[in-house]
Amino acid sequence: MIQSIQHKGILLHECSVPGETRAEDRYPGNANGLQVSRDRFMMVYTTRGYRGTDDNLSVIWQLRDGSYDGPVISEGRVVESIDDWDPLDTGISCVRAHLHPVAFGVPKGAVIDGRPAPHSNLFVLKWIRKARYIDPGTGYMPNVKETDPWLQANTECVEWAQLRLNDREDEMEVVQPVGVMRQRGFESAYAFCDADVQWMSQTFTQPVPFNEDATEWVDFNFFNQKRIAAIRYAFNATRGVYEWVQTGPLISGGLVEGSVHRYDDAWVISARTWSSVKAPRGGPVAWMRTRDPFDEVPEIVYPPEPNTTSPLTSFVCADGVLRLITNDLRISPYGHHRNPLYCWDIDPDQGFAASNVRVIFDSKKAGVPIRPEAGICIDQAKVLPHAGGDTQYVIHRVRPVAINDPKKIGVQINDQDKEPAGNYYAAFRYTEAYPGQWSF
Repeated sequence: MIQSIQHKGILLHECSVPGETRAEDRYPGNANGLQVSRDRFMMVYTTRGYRGTDDNLSVIWQLRDGSYDGPVISEGRVVESIDDWDPLDTGISCVRAHLHPVAFGVPKGAVIDGRPAPHSNLFVLKWIRKARYIDPGTGYMPNVKETDPWLQANTECVEWAQLRLNDREDEMEVVQPVGVMRQRGFESAYAFCDADVQWMSQTFTQPVPFNEDATEWVDFNFFNQKRIAAIRYAFNATRGVYEWVQTGPLISGGLVEGSVHRYDDAWVISARTWSSVKAPRGGPVAWMRTRDPFDEVPEIVYPPEPNTTSPLTSFVCADGVLRLITNDLRISPYGHHRNPLYCWDIDPDQGFAASNVRVIFDSKKAGVPIRPEAGICIDQAKVLPHAGGDTQYVIHRVRPVAINDPKKIGVQINDQDKEPAGNYYAAFRYTEAYPGQWSF
């Protein structure tokens, strides 16, 4: 049970990698994290600019000592964004953008069932890659809806790389270099998997173990026509890497951004409804429950609470409670669709009823000095895998709505609005201590 939620401040404020710093008008955008050894923790995030909406750029890893909020040991770039990419050979230069990184793997030195895990110290990082157009006359990035839809349809995919922690535990090393993620057996085919789809996009939450020894993992990505499906990853001991080995049935209903978790003897899935994104006052969260995400299309349940227009994520936390994190303008004291950021306890046995709503972050109470006219978003929350004890961390994004282009909301961003942007975090304080996800 959560005893309290304590706001801890900013966790990721600036990238140290040359070309990705605030001096280059970039800041940490989408973020995630995981434990990579007993004493090392890796944050993974994209850098982000202000040239347009979702100006997400390079993918960065950051190694920390002792905890997710411990001292930074080192930092490196997994894949670099460029501004002169011509993926369709049209002579039009685009930004090679990268969004929403997630990661999974068994930490170095971990033991499973009392034995050293042979697949430990191998970590998969994956993210969305797509092309974004830059207006050469203004230097601004038009909204995706204002550009050729073929640009997204023909360039969006999920890329991945596989890394390991080096022997000194002070750097991450490449095991499998960056490439387009394809299902095994479709490495060079026109189709990239056995589902009837044209393109795939990335979800926000990390894959979770699919079996007891964590040699297999599962998550839910989404595909064209707003459908989601389970993806299973398996460790190939001969090759020493993870492979995408199975795709579940496509679940229709205008769903995106799925999260999946083991709950008792079943799997629970949450997803954002595309209609809620477009509705002025939002819409319900889609929930599903299934014995096997690769065998059946589950019934979709739409509980009345909460109601959101915003990104949403769900997690089974260290205390075993399923929780949903998003915004709800109907209960916001400001009538704001992305402020404050809330979490709810969810009961799958009672129709996914939501209760015990709590505030994770309220920018006004925290005194975030972004001008009101520049707007604000508090979103993209991730509960980080538990490392043991009575405290579990949740990281989330804080950013202004305004960008360099004043056309977006009628005001141009300034240095005051940019300075607070980054990833903040909070601590879930439980009433008792719980073991970490991994044993050493």
